[in-house]
Amino acid sequence: MTVLAMLHAAIAGFMIFFMAAVPQAAFKTLSAKAVGAFLRVLFPRLFLFGLVLALLATGVAFQAGVGWQLKVSAAIAAGFAINLLVLTPQINAYRDRDLEGDAGARRMFGLLHMASVGIFLTQLAGSLTIAGLFAFT
Repeated sequence: MTVLAMLHAAIAGFMIFFMAAVPQAAFKTLSAKAVGAFLRVLFPRLFLFGLVLALLATGVAFQAGVGWQLKVSAAIAAGFAINLLVLTPQINAYRDRDLEGDAGARRMFGLLHMASVGIFLTQLAGSLTIAGLFAFT
């Protein structure tokens, strides 16, 4: 269980760091065009890193035979996979169309981005729950 808690603490830690530091630093120091290019490179790597950690956590939870932690770990892994493979490419495509003047694309971009953020925050809550419960037991 210690390894599982450490993996989820790592997931939560990199997610919190990303939310607290990366966007603010990027928007303060880079032009709008450079921020867009930077985030298009960063997000797939961020989601891939999270996917790897969550898959490791899923394997550890499976090996330990812990039911609900296995389900939460697998759901977190699925969220990273969805963000990486489904939402990010669509978000980028709609953002491009929005920048080209397609008014309908702006709404779709916003909805997809909101879905991605919602998944991200749900994953963070799941990892904090697993890591936090271990810390208090």
